[in-house]
Amino acid sequence: MNTPDKKYWNTTYTELPFHVDHDDWLEKYAVWLDPSKGKIVDLGCGLGHNAKALRAQGFDVLACDLSEKALEQLGREEPDMPTLQLDMADGLPFANESLQAVVADLSLHYFSRSETLRIIGDIHRALQPGGLLLCRVHAVAELAVKHGAAATQDDPFLYRSEGILRRFFDESELRQFFSDQNWETLELSEQAMERYGRLKSFWEVGLKKL
Repeated sequence: MNTPDKKYWNTTYTELPFHVDHDDWLEKYAVWLDPSKGKIVDLGCGLGHNAKALRAQGFDVLACDLSEKALEQLGREEPDMPTLQLDMADGLPFANESLQAVVADLSLHYFSRSETLRIIGDIHRALQPGGLLLCRVHAVAELAVKHGAAATQDDPFLYRSEGILRRFFDESELRQFFSDQNWETLELSEQAMERYGRLKSFWEVGLKKL
């Protein structure tokens, strides 16, 4: 388990108890989701905004995060929410073709290239045929607000900021990460939203496993 990252996120969720309402970004994917088709994993769930929204619609949801402090806070708000502490870089403990969807909202951009590719492959393995990967990741435009970010030596899209790694994507870079598996692209768009008092730039990606 990545101890420096775990310490960073535990501190974040302990000292910055922010609350953000769900922005309904998952609604467009409702046509492909069905409560009878199996479990949805919220991977890197943070305070569980996506998990809570999906569970309120009747889905079987498992909220997963590296930070036990985030999961503790989620447990106080939603005592019946199933949770699992994990580092996705260590591998996902889900059987082959066992999940109908994985949500990874601003949680896939903290890893080296090889780790990111391995995680995406692991998600693909765990999804049922027709299962969805729904994610949002930092856009290159987000670098403008990361003034202290320093690029790593061997990866121009990977930066160290606030003591942890953060990856930033343009469209070409993003497509490369999903080229090794068979996916149908449902959504690929660069967007911006108000988050934590400022405008945040990101890519939204919706993929269906073929």
